[in-house]
Amino acid sequence: MDSVEFYACGDADAGYLNAIAAAVSGFTAVSEEDLALEKSIMEAENPQGFSTVSSGLLTCRFGTNGQGAGHFGSPTITGISRAEAIEWAQRWFTAENAAVAFTGPVPGSLDIRLPQGTPVTRHQPDPVITTPTLIRSQKSGVALSFMVPSRNSAFLGEALRYELLARLRHPTGLIYSVVILTTQLDNDCCQLDLILDPVAANTAAALRASVAAVRDVAAEGFTDDAVQAARHALQAVFTWDDTVASDHLPQVAVNGLLGRTTPTRQALLDAAASITSAELRATLTASLESLIVAVDENTKVRKADATALELTLDPYEIWQRHNGTDDLKPQESPDGHQKWRSKTSKAALTLTETHLLKLESGKTKSIKLADVILVGDRSCGCICLMDRRGRSTDVHTDDWKDSKKLRRKLLNAFPIDIVRQFPEE
Repeated sequence: MDSVEFYACGDADAGYLNAIAAAVSGFTAVSEEDLALEKSIMEAENPQGFSTVSSGLLTCRFGTNGQGAGHFGSPTITGISRAEAIEWAQRWFTAENAAVAFTGPVPGSLDIRLPQGTPVTRHQPDPVITTPTLIRSQKSGVALSFMVPSRNSAFLGEALRYELLARLRHPTGLIYSVVILTTQLDNDCCQLDLILDPVAANTAAALRASVAAVRDVAAEGFTDDAVQAARHALQAVFTWDDTVASDHLPQVAVNGLLGRTTPTRQALLDAAASITSAELRATLTASLESLIVAVDENTKVRKADATALELTLDPYEIWQRHNGTDDLKPQESPDGHQKWRSKTSKAALTLTETHLLKLESGKTKSIKLADVILVGDRSCGCICLMDRRGRSTDVHTDDWKDSKKLRRKLLNAFPIDIVRQFPEE
């Protein structure tokens, strides 16, 4: 998300890294055939992510800016041109933006020569969600997301995993596992995500139980068993062997490029040994103001359910109730604008200079065109619209009468530089 890393081990590592540097320096030689091959490999690696927009927790918190851009899938890869790929490489793959790290002596045969460039500045945007919020997500299951101090993030994640498993798996079977994801945001703060995997029938119960568990721990404190389990887990992780060293070293290099500090192994072990339950509880309590809970959008969740969990419900839908502002009347098609009628229902679409409106079941919803930052044009006739927050929808133009004109008008309503070719779903 914030780096591209190449690994090698053994006697051939210098030759491998030399070859990588040569490939970077000669990136302009990449052919259309090379690009097509790599796209097909990426599609095979993750077919769902390659074709579908599905915003994750970073996008929910930060929108499509900064690291939020790395969490909504990769359907835009289909339309990347050779010229764009070369331009990207020339911007990022430079000597000033690179680091080389070894766990042992630097090989004498190392000969890395990269193009000169300018160090790239990175901007971390402010969160677009600033209060505890429940989001209806395109992803399955339940997830809890916090902004926490980096120094305690790993310990807090392990302790919370223990508490959640103790309450939701062992006695009730609501979930099977808790996956911990941490993303460094700056030198002092990171996003801590806990991903829970209930089956569909248990999702609503797992949602209630997980939020209650986190709030109970914040109120009552972590159990001694949770603190001890977290301590043992981190001590096992930082036991220094070749695997841990090779995992830790790239992080040192990346942090150096980003201007961040990296704690030493001993500092991490000392912190794990000395942290107290009270300190851990204080960290969790302070982070509750940043809590984002994501739940499968197919789970029935009402505003009252969110309120009971002390959360604000965000349906996370790009279609918003249209209130008749900007001289647009909710139940009418504005004068002079064509109305496209559904082939199967009484619904209708209208495109104005500022909005795409959908009239359905006596209500009108709209998408403000100026808020759209990405338009995906699929060859099947479907058009994907994504706004600045990462909310999206697919407009299946074939579902509407005079579909060819609708498709043409809709694509022409946006700046050409945000219209990208998307793969068929």
